[in-house]
Amino acid sequence: MKIVFFGAGAMAEAIISGWVNSPKLPPLSLYVTNKSDEEALVALQSRYQVSLVKDHPECIQDANYVVLAMKPKDAKEAFKAIQPLLPSDVTVLSVLAGIDLELLQHAFPGHPIVRVMPNTSAMIGKSATVLSHTSDVTDQNLRFVTSLFEAIGSVEVMLDEHMHAVTALSGSGPAYVYYITEALQRAAHEIGLPKEQANALILQTLEGAVAMLKKTKEEPATLRKHVTSPGGTTEAGLKQMEELGLQTAIIKGLQAACTQSNHLGDVVKDSMLPSRSNL
Repeated sequence: MKIVFFGAGAMAEAIISGWVNSPKLPPLSLYVTNKSDEEALVALQSRYQVSLVKDHPECIQDANYVVLAMKPKDAKEAFKAIQPLLPSDVTVLSVLAGIDLELLQHAFPGHPIVRVMPNTSAMIGKSATVLSHTSDVTDQNLRFVTSLFEAIGSVEVMLDEHMHAVTALSGSGPAYVYYITEALQRAAHEIGLPKEQANALILQTLEGAVAMLKKTKEEPATLRKHVTSPGGTTEAGLKQMEELGLQTAIIKGLQAACTQSNHLGDVVKDSMLPSRSNL
């Protein structure tokens, strides 16, 4: 199975790393090209033994899938360059934030298209991935694409209208967890804990809490209440967090990410669909 990546950034590397190291997948022929960052290409080749693309037409000619993984701002130029080279039976996979199926169908008419929103935890086989797809993607094709991403985590298939929200939640989600972890580390320092031991406690606490959510199937609010005794330390901490608006900040943050996903798509749409810019 030959898969050609256009783009060699963090998401492309996370997916490639997950696929190369997954025992669930047969050997894949992975090819990567990038607009200008030769250093990134050489690094990927060194780490994962992928092939670098020097001749687009020759490389794409017998490809089964192409993966669009460039930056959204480079999408218009890249789409124009790639589209004439694609054989009619190639399936297009897009991991581009904000760019919906409508625009992808306009850019790649006649091609089956699967829009994919993984996250960088794909690198260790723990991605939360969501797929949406055009109606001409066959069941067999969808099963194969699903198997690719199940090899690096969990997969949900959803309507394309949900993908901006998915991008905000699970696509960007690891960064939120890392940010909260940073805050816990800083707090641990402020209350006098040694760094190394504090970090070990934080990671185990996060892992244990996630395991409890998965194993017990209880609502987070229920588990939170089990830990929170009236007048106790947990209640004091949660009360301060609530007064400072932690939950509101998280909600507003996801809303901002969702809005930005819409905006990124609209910018590309306005540049590629003249009728929109006249509205």
